[in-house]
Amino acid sequence: MIRQAVLLVGGRGTRVWPLTESMPKGLLPVAGVPFIELQFRLLAEVGVEEVILAVGTDHESEWREYAESVATPHVVVSVERTRLDTAGPVAAALDRLDERFLVLNGDVVLEGQLTEFVANAPDLPAVLALVRVEDTSAYGVVVTSPEGVVERFIEKPPAGTAPTDTVNAGMYLMKREVLEGYPQGRLSFERAVFPELVEAGHLGGVVIEGVWLDIGTNELYLDTHDAVAAGRSRLVQFPQKTEPWVWVDPTATIGDGAEVSEAVVLAGATVEAGATVRRAVIGPGARIESGAIVGGATLVGEGAVVSSGCELDNGARVAPGSVLPAGSITFAPPE
Repeated sequence: MIRQAVLLVGGRGTRVWPLTESMPKGLLPVAGVPFIELQFRLLAEVGVEEVILAVGTDHESEWREYAESVATPHVVVSVERTRLDTAGPVAAALDRLDERFLVLNGDVVLEGQLTEFVANAPDLPAVLALVRVEDTSAYGVVVTSPEGVVERFIEKPPAGTAPTDTVNAGMYLMKREVLEGYPQGRLSFERAVFPELVEAGHLGGVVIEGVWLDIGTNELYLDTHDAVAAGRSRLVQFPQKTEPWVWVDPTATIGDGAEVSEAVVLAGATVEAGATVRRAVIGPGARIESGAIVGGATLVGEGAVVSSGCELDNGARVAPGSVLPAGSITFAPPE
């Protein structure tokens, strides 16, 4: 069993801005549960008791407040005062880490059998969790030997051209020795640490199966809710089954006659009667007025107002506190 894990949650979350203007990406809810808690539930399956959050300065106060609210696991906040890339934050926390620990990317969780990953990991300094994908063109492919030793990486090969379909799932089992020889500062797993381990024959890979939940972009955030609504997640379920799905914070208000589907409506937001919200995320305290249409993976920022007659689509982003005047954005000319 593994006692400790490091979660890399120091990114600015620009791909899901404006939702991350006042909230760390890792705290965005999935079916009402902060995403990071799905990772906690997964880590508990292998006995993890302490989680170190490698955070940036952008949301330091929010992360500290959250850490104080968590009873289990024990949460420690480690702050990057300057950007340290992916491996640098782990190296910065090395003095408090055990001989062996887990490292996870903060915006994805692979609901695989973590116990099997740990049990089947070869006795090497570092081991990657690998997952199979249908289309390799969007990923870095990881080629391993029959013994599970990583032989090479192939960056985003066209579909059908790679010798394998396994890619890095963003979860690593690691020994302290991997990072002990590096100076403190900016350091990348992908560009520095892993290539050096491959050259020495010290990097392993274990294929695991499971649902991959990702909140890294507006579309992926909504896709993750699709997976949960379809019952494909074992870590989280919708409190109530609806068709199509919708998640509305208990403090949000949905007017009678509003059409809301495949949407996330966050705390204190209002969707007025006669408004339409399809496949979009409405931020805390935002208001969608009657007659407005919001869809196409649009993200509406905290406290923003989308006035009557506006139409938002194609991944539009409304900045926090903005007020879109009536009919100011539309795809159709007046009749």
